[in-house]
Amino acid sequence: MRNGTGFLLAAALAAAGATGASAQMGPGSSGPLPGTGDSGKITQGNRENNAAYNQLIGAADTKSANAQVKTQTHHSSAVAATPADIKAGAALRDSKGVQIGTIVSVDASQAVVDTGQTKIGVPLIAFGKNDDGLLLGMTAAEFAELVAKAHAH
Repeated sequence: MRNGTGFLLAAALAAAGATGASAQMGPGSSGPLPGTGDSGKITQGNRENNAAYNQLIGAADTKSANAQVKTQTHHSSAVAATPADIKAGAALRDSKGVQIGTIVSVDASQAVVDTGQTKIGVPLIAFGKNDDGLLLGMTAAEFAELVAKAHAH
């Protein structure tokens, strides 16, 4: 009887093991579960996700690079120039960075600016400076208009 019971127990365990393995595979399936075994679709999905991520990072890097270029080309804010800053031979620019003349000479109250067409005295208090050198707080056109008015008198 013991031999018969052992045989039945062994047969039952073997049958249970086979049933457990079949349960893992799913009824009537002979391969992986749907959607889990298609490595081509997964790989393509990963490629698309990576491409989208790279586009976002690339756009952010471009914005960052553009901001850096703007920062590098943007000059420091202008401050008042001291009499020691205003020296003969120095270039003079307008508020937009356009050169409008060269300092010819300096005395206690003014600097003589050579515009290429004329020479005119500019009060020292009118000068500013930034990283690029001396400047006036007006455009070249405004400066030319003032020079024309000064010569008309």
